[in-house]
Amino acid sequence: MNADTLRTVSVSPRSADRVPPAVILAAGAGMRLREGNGGRPKPLTELLGLSLLERSILSCRAAGVDECYVVVGYAPERIIHLIDELEARDGISITVVRNPDWETGNGSSALAAFSHLTGPFLLLMCDHVFDPAILRLLMAAGDGSDSCFLAVDRHIERVFDLEDATKVRLDGECITAIGKEVTPFDGVDTGLFLCSPALLHALEKPTGGGERSLTRAIRHLIQQREIRAVEVGDRFWVDVDTPESLSHARGVLLANLAKPSEDGFISRWLNRRVSLWLSSHCASTRLSPDAITLASFLIALSGAALFAVGSYLWTFLAGLLVQLASIVDGCDGEIARLKFQTSRFGAWADTVLDRYADVAVVAGISLGHWHTHPTAFTLLGTVLALTGFILASYARKEHVLRYGSEPPGGHLARLSKRDVRLFVLFAGALLNRPFEAMILVGAASHLAVGVHFLTASRGDRMPRKA
Repeated sequence: MNADTLRTVSVSPRSADRVPPAVILAAGAGMRLREGNGGRPKPLTELLGLSLLERSILSCRAAGVDECYVVVGYAPERIIHLIDELEARDGISITVVRNPDWETGNGSSALAAFSHLTGPFLLLMCDHVFDPAILRLLMAAGDGSDSCFLAVDRHIERVFDLEDATKVRLDGECITAIGKEVTPFDGVDTGLFLCSPALLHALEKPTGGGERSLTRAIRHLIQQREIRAVEVGDRFWVDVDTPESLSHARGVLLANLAKPSEDGFISRWLNRRVSLWLSSHCASTRLSPDAITLASFLIALSGAALFAVGSYLWTFLAGLLVQLASIVDGCDGEIARLKFQTSRFGAWADTVLDRYADVAVVAGISLGHWHTHPTAFTLLGTVLALTGFILASYARKEHVLRYGSEPPGGHLARLSKRDVRLFVLFAGALLNRPFEAMILVGAASHLAVGVHFLTASRGDRMPRKA
């Protein structure tokens, strides 16, 4: 670009109020990774049902970014075909930028996109897998100045292939050195930036051999004190350069699908281990989260029907089906988060079908028990369990709605969760005592609701400071 072009690229007065676009570099050949992915271009390398490029674009959308520029170089037509599919399917605004000089370095790819930009922008590499929350951190750090921001990970113990990583030395939030050989160092470059036109000036500076290195440009910004660090904290990221790092990224993504704050004991120690294994295999199929939700519901209905028969063999099989439904019930959310397919309808449908399944299981167990115990106690136990199961879920959701937070925790709250309830019913089926198990978890559910009620009422009566 010439000097006149440089003067036209500036930060608009209200740029800090807008969500910046994202520039995704997808021009390299990725020779080290191609050896293990069937010779496909690096951006098309599949990771748990999505290509690396698709995962980057959808991560941007999850962070609130609605405009992306993808810079292509090697095998551009194959990548553009994928981009066209994404635009048509997901309604994302994606502009393709061709870089005929992609072999001169990633700096030339960043430079190729500048003619499309009029203010701050996010810059990322398509081969980096990351928590979308990191982009939100970068956008929150933007102050409307000409400063650039680099997301830095201080948790160096979790960095895969630390020797090959780009290190940074910090003085507070100021970056004082960057490079693979920097020592000592305080953190690692994640490859995620919030950039201003200051990066353009740095990339435009001539370098020997015609190469345009992004790291070299960042070093210039360091000298001018125009780049600062934003720490990513516990948020994950992985630089995917080799088959080994691709495998590591797979493990990291699966590990971050769990929901420790919401899972009960059984989900944490049993169900998640099985559901994550199932989800890792389902991710590469066309199974949607809604289809998995329906499958879980139908499995639970089958278990309920077998409970109603009453004999031990059918009761045993019913318990297995109910526990399987509990495990599969975790897969729909895992697939939705893994493939960016979460939706309000999906969450609502999952909740409603879970309640229908609970009612069916209670009805099946009660009918099976009625065959041999046609007494008032059977009817009373059925009502106790049914209301306890429904109210445990309803009370929790109402607490979140009214108070904006989960109800008080503790072991009792975890014991009233659905994963624990269904596992107790499974254990009861193995012992041929499903009705007694149902009474037990029904009573525990009522007790948990009562504790939540008392805790919330005491909180409302506590004096508030002026």
